[in-house]
Amino acid sequence: MNSPNELQILNTLPEFKNLREELTLVSEKKLRKVYVQKNDYIAIIGYKRLKDFARFTSHEDLSNDKIDYVGKTRIYLTGLKRRGVYRRASEAILRQYNENYNCATPDHQCMDCYNCFTYGGVIAVKGETEAIKSRLKAITAFSIQSDDEALIDEEEFHNIVHTDFRMEQAEQGQQKKPSIYNLLLIKPGVVFPFIDIIFNPSKFDLAMYLEMLRRADAMGYGSRSSLLGTMETKIIAVTDNLTISHKDLLTKIVLNEAGDISYEGLTQQFAQGEIVTDNQLEAIRKRLPELIDAYKTEIYGSAISNPTTKS
Repeated sequence: MNSPNELQILNTLPEFKNLREELTLVSEKKLRKVYVQKNDYIAIIGYKRLKDFARFTSHEDLSNDKIDYVGKTRIYLTGLKRRGVYRRASEAILRQYNENYNCATPDHQCMDCYNCFTYGGVIAVKGETEAIKSRLKAITAFSIQSDDEALIDEEEFHNIVHTDFRMEQAEQGQQKKPSIYNLLLIKPGVVFPFIDIIFNPSKFDLAMYLEMLRRADAMGYGSRSSLLGTMETKIIAVTDNLTISHKDLLTKIVLNEAGDISYEGLTQQFAQGEIVTDNQLEAIRKRLPELIDAYKTEIYGSAISNPTTKS
């Protein structure tokens, strides 16, 4: 029987999966397990709330990303950009435990460590082409609030920050030409329900994911994340049988005028053992140091010559 602080889904997960191991194919060629697709996964469902201002943009005019979805024009944070922050946070955590870890995004990927096996990578060199598909899928998240509710009023914005200047890069030492643009920011308090999926998961994956979220939320998301985009995350459920959609998240996670969030309607769609508490999540996150120590050789691979673990 599970203790109150143990996630039920942990019973279905191995402690660690060594994806560096090789399989022998019918052709007698060797293939590492990271290239073998499996059907098992866990989905983490929750919401993120902005703690400060942010800008989520994929456009040349630097406007925030918006889309009409489920009855509103909403701000969205792409899964690709969120996963990029996740990867950098995970890389920093691995380096915390071994300062000689030398795999670095984006131009120095080793293709042989935990981070590459989780977030994928590509070597595009003739005769040496190699690609690893990401095992972590971050699905694009949409704001509960409409864009009118989420964005700072322009007049109020100009009282805070004046029009900025951006210097375009020029070739061959030519004079750089400035272009003028306005920063229209997303307000603190805007809520983004999310779904993250980890394929071929283990207990280590979940512990690493939870620690990574702590760092990623502090690092920030979106444009100018060094200054903007800090978030806080609430995880509602962890499941290996995902049956809900973003429409469910946007209609059943409710934000009232005081800024309080309720989600009773959403939890009714999960089995009791899939709904998680902060204490349960903290118990698995705290296992990360011992798991890194136990599997350091498999985690770092050839990205370090003499693996050593900090206490």
